[in-house]
Amino acid sequence: MGRLTANIVAIVLSLSLILPGTGCKSPPEATKEVTVGNKNFTEQRIIGQVMKQLLENRGFKVNLVSDISTMALRQGMEAGNIDICADYTGTAWMLHLGHTYKQGIANNELYKLVKKAEEGKGFIWLDPIWNNNTYALASWAKFAEAQGVATLSDLAALYRKNEGKVKTFVTFEFSERPDGLPALEELYGFKVDEAFLMTGAPGASLKGLEIRQCEVAMVFGTDSLIAEYGWHVYLDDQTFFPPYDLTPYVRAEVLDKYPEIASILNELAATFPGGGKPATLKIVAEGQKVWQALNADVDIKKKKADQVAHEYLVKHGLVKE
Repeated sequence: MGRLTANIVAIVLSLSLILPGTGCKSPPEATKEVTVGNKNFTEQRIIGQVMKQLLENRGFKVNLVSDISTMALRQGMEAGNIDICADYTGTAWMLHLGHTYKQGIANNELYKLVKKAEEGKGFIWLDPIWNNNTYALASWAKFAEAQGVATLSDLAALYRKNEGKVKTFVTFEFSERPDGLPALEELYGFKVDEAFLMTGAPGASLKGLEIRQCEVAMVFGTDSLIAEYGWHVYLDDQTFFPPYDLTPYVRAEVLDKYPEIASILNELAATFPGGGKPATLKIVAEGQKVWQALNADVDIKKKKADQVAHEYLVKHGLVKE
């Protein structure tokens, strides 16, 4: 065989090794990798774990950055160090976007405003989880039932009927801040008698209600003690308090690279009350109850956040046991 012929045969053999269907192994598929972030309190630790475990189940390698402040989380998203997180609509609108909240903007409207504004900043807000973790007023259930009160309008009528003489416990800050108790009293048309108003540090009002030192107390919508004691949370029927609905959002360039993330996390949102549909007072109340119970699993039952997240995903069929 001549040298030229031998060279041609060698080239043909080499090409046969790299052409499709010739038995050559395909290069390994690139790893899909993202970073999820969450804040430094119970609810955020749970949602961080839920998103992490669900995305891992769907083939992603997930790095979790946990227990950071609101501003650190946002800075991480803006710098591209964090790809995905879940934040609150009220937080985004007022803190991250710098708007002043106007009373009367309800859950659906605020979500739409945030979603549109954030697109211009390179962030895509997915379907919301209607849990509205905002300020609220609550009573023990028997008090609310005996007085026949369900909404803040009902409660305001009770204050007026009793000339403000209803034992009420709020934080120092809430009693004075212009968007706290004074503005609430003005909007709903009532006034708490000063002799019946107790104030204290954060958490004191919860303790006051727990030991029945008061009849009405300031809480946050998803506080675990609400589930533990079955407290009645008054519906904010005139939308005084800004909505703080928990919503996953993703950096746009990450979603361009992995568009399936949207459907995965929207599937998660669909397991909560409302299932990605527009919010109603009933849906929000049900969503708060779900998160009260989840938070109670960690705060009261002392389960780990990753365990609570796994149990939730299994219960709703998103991952297998």
